[in-house]
Amino acid sequence: MKLSIIILTRNEAKNLKDCIASTADLADEIIVIDGESTDNTVEVAKSLNAKVVIFDKWQGYGPRRQDAQKHAGGEWILHLDADERLTPQLVELIKNELSKASGNEIFAIPRATYLLSHRINHCGWYPDYVLRLYKNSYTHYDDALVHEKLEVPKDAKIIYLKEPMIHYSYRTLEQYFDKQKTYELAFGENKFKKGKKVNLLSIPFRALFGFIRIYFIKKGFLDGKIGLWLAISVAAYVTNKYLALYMAQNNEKLKYFS
Repeated sequence: MKLSIIILTRNEAKNLKDCIASTADLADEIIVIDGESTDNTVEVAKSLNAKVVIFDKWQGYGPRRQDAQKHAGGEWILHLDADERLTPQLVELIKNELSKASGNEIFAIPRATYLLSHRINHCGWYPDYVLRLYKNSYTHYDDALVHEKLEVPKDAKIIYLKEPMIHYSYRTLEQYFDKQKTYELAFGENKFKKGKKVNLLSIPFRALFGFIRIYFIKKGFLDGKIGLWLAISVAAYVTNKYLALYMAQNNEKLKYFS
């Protein structure tokens, strides 16, 4: 059974080589969907025999994954981000599962995530199952601009794999805050388009709950200082994403100080 691996990229030259290398014993086809990278991401992809498709108009993560799937010729699809790595144990497990799959399986893959070189074992970050592996003709992603989700048909059988993939989410503070800003603005735009609104006075309480959820409910305190840092960061993220929604519903744009 042919497997197509789809990797979304934008300025991922530093990550892409290791990501593709980790799929060497699994992928029949590697498709890199690039969003106008200004580094040598495209050159790296081509040097590793990946098929490269370039999109010059950003429509959101969900639509981008839908478009990417149209370029895949494999019977099965596996979506990866450039900062993710398959382990040899996970590769062998996937091979075994696909060899006996009937077609309505959707495979949930756990992720072991590293933040600023620290592995996060709590905070709701592990095992962090993601639905990434499925039959090409069976389903696809939704239209969400951010935090896109795979559409799960009623007859789907979710298979939870035991071996995790490695996720090097953010190696620097700059990378972390840049990604948060993108998510915050996309959240505000997406929710506003769906008719959602927020009361300005509710935002501090939402942020407080975000902190409590990560640090106490999700046991972030067991991750030490990085767990506390992450809980505080989540509170800031919740604040900003709802401020983005508030500004959108008032026909303004949330501006960041440079």
